[in-house]
Amino acid sequence: MSLKLVFRIFAGVGALFVVGGTLAPEAMMDGYGFTMDEGMITMLNFMIGMQLIIILVTWQLPDWLGDNLSKAGLTYVVISLIPAVQGLYLMFTGGVPASTQGYIETVVWCVFATLFFVYSKQDNNVITSEEEIETK
Repeated sequence: MSLKLVFRIFAGVGALFVVGGTLAPEAMMDGYGFTMDEGMITMLNFMIGMQLIIILVTWQLPDWLGDNLSKAGLTYVVISLIPAVQGLYLMFTGGVPASTQGYIETVVWCVFATLFFVYSKQDNNVITSEEEIETK
């Protein structure tokens, strides 16, 4: 696995949330204890739009940054931990119902944070060609 692949998987998981929110919004929001009404439908549409922006940027970052991708990887550690900490806080304070779904989602975010951290810290200065060996 590589850092580029972690970014692409992260974007793919985000796309699953967009598909779920688009095709089955009631089922998606029910797990968080929300009832779909006109206001919630509007809010969900805005959230799906923001998620699409994050997906597009995340998918493109490996191409944009190339060998400097590890710099963005450390930022994505924090980005991954934000929903994990927020979800735990809301479950512990009663803002959303504590559920298996909520805990599994928190674990997924923490796994992503760990992957981004580990792969961002790996040595990116691996010699890949004979020419680079000869110049040293």
